[in-house]
Amino acid sequence: MGNSITKNNKRTEILIDQIKKYLPYLLPLLLIFSRALADFTIVIISILFLYYSNKKIGWEWVKQKWFLFALFFSIYCLTINSYNSINSFETFAYSFFFLRWPIFSMALAYWILSDIESLKKFLIALTITILFIIFDTWWQFLFEQDIFGFEKYAPNRLTGPFKENPHVGAWLAKLILLPPLFLIIYDRYKLQNNQNYFIYVFFIISTFLFLTVFITGERMALLITLACMCILFIGLIMDKIIPISKLLLLSLISIITILIFANFFPETTHRAYFSTIEKITNFRTSDYGLVWQSAYDVWMESPLLGVGLHKYREACNNLGIYAPSVLGLLGTGVCTHPHNISLQLLSETGLFGFILFYLMVFFLTISSLKIYFNKNLWFSFAIVLNIIFTCFLPIASSTSFFSNKYGAIVWLLIGVMLAVNKLFQRKLI
Repeated sequence: MGNSITKNNKRTEILIDQIKKYLPYLLPLLLIFSRALADFTIVIISILFLYYSNKKIGWEWVKQKWFLFALFFSIYCLTINSYNSINSFETFAYSFFFLRWPIFSMALAYWILSDIESLKKFLIALTITILFIIFDTWWQFLFEQDIFGFEKYAPNRLTGPFKENPHVGAWLAKLILLPPLFLIIYDRYKLQNNQNYFIYVFFIISTFLFLTVFITGERMALLITLACMCILFIGLIMDKIIPISKLLLLSLISIITILIFANFFPETTHRAYFSTIEKITNFRTSDYGLVWQSAYDVWMESPLLGVGLHKYREACNNLGIYAPSVLGLLGTGVCTHPHNISLQLLSETGLFGFILFYLMVFFLTISSLKIYFNKNLWFSFAIVLNIIFTCFLPIASSTSFFSNKYGAIVWLLIGVMLAVNKLFQRKLI
């Protein structure tokens, strides 16, 4: 009997080792293109990681402050928030499954991507995936359909390879932050002898990526991409990788290139630039303003405890104050989700849930940034800051934060960031 158990344990360990060996190559495909596959992959990885922790590495990772607050947030949602929910059973179920996200990120850092070779495999697969998404997006922009025959979502909104999902710009704005992470673990980026080459390549890639997000027609993705580039530029200057004079010159060349491109495509430019200014200056009466107003109204139904995790749509519909004319203006989006992480947390989990969640974000931010702050590595600091900025920016308009597909990309970013942090610390020691 004992021998049989030992053999089964060995088979399980061999299987886990094989999964770790090949999974880095598959992660981008499994997490980006299919909602069902993404959720299945994350659940399986989380379960296997818990088994691996019990058998081999122990549970030290649980003691990290940010993860403890993720636990506190889950416990709050499982108990108080579920009890107060308009549908306690559904809220309890969604609250229970929330924990798969932070566990998945820990699994990446402490198991799947815990060594440099695994990270390299992941980077190769990710780069190929990003290049494919970019190619397919430009193909759709130029020829009305992508290579699979998927048509544009609207004349000025693209889907790329995501069929009817017009969020390719948002996905790219996050995914393109992953490759720079790998510079952190390469001896001050190995730029001493190739500094000029790096700078020119960096600006060419940045300009092209900005144009790629520009053509998707996604306003918030474009603003976030621009903000991230500005943060990286500041990091380059503070790290003395590039002088201010050269930065200004190359930025001017990039701006001129973008303006020339914009001049040839006025409809795309209107969507990306002029309509963005219009939305911001007339925010209260815009579709964004109306959606956020509905989210505020739902929050006011239960300001401290929320209406229940994942119960926003039902609570919003129950209010019954949104006239058909408003619904006609916004399609079916007014009660779909709040399009903002802060308003989603406030309306669904209340002020208590919002505070617990952002305490998690706070400790994740502090523990990650201090690694590079203490060494005055400002470009690395900027890269990591961008990851957290794009994942948890409180005022950003976004798809539902707790949806499978969006959550998969967010927690993939966090997991890879944690893996790089861990390897960098080990290298310094």
